[in-house]
Amino acid sequence: MDPSDRLTELLHSFQRSSWRWECQGHYAVDEAKLQRWRAGLPRDEEARRPWLGFIHGLRVAGATFERVRMLTEPLTEYLRWMLEGTQHNVEAGEDIRWIQQSMARDLGMPAYDFYLFDDQRVAIMRFDDDKLLTDLEVTDDPTSVERHRAYRDAIWPQAVRHADYYAPRST
Repeated sequence: MDPSDRLTELLHSFQRSSWRWECQGHYAVDEAKLQRWRAGLPRDEEARRPWLGFIHGLRVAGATFERVRMLTEPLTEYLRWMLEGTQHNVEAGEDIRWIQQSMARDLGMPAYDFYLFDDQRVAIMRFDDDKLLTDLEVTDDPTSVERHRAYRDAIWPQAVRHADYYAPRST
């Protein structure tokens, strides 16, 4: 199964909680959206509506959707774009936090992205040089799950909530 399809399946199958560690400075899946931003065009709110509706539905159902995004040093153009657009995700119900790369390294965070679903399943994401998702390793092995819970538990209290980190520039 294509790793993106498998990830979509996992995102629609957890019951209580989803937690993600994001440590790439760029994700190719968002390239067209990033191009719009570069051109000074507004975000395509209609294209975002399904994701934001999905997140809102999870919150209404009592499930949590949390993530920590690592801020590269120096900050990539992609992450500047993400900072500007994250508020909509937060308003939909995501708890998104940010952490500096140096602090993440000091805390021993892995150099790969992963999801932790319901504290019982880990999905390790691997990307190629073009920043495309090429592999999704899914496991519910207790040792791996515990290691990834420990990563989450180390970084979550150190990461800064989006609203406390980013204030939009007034024009």
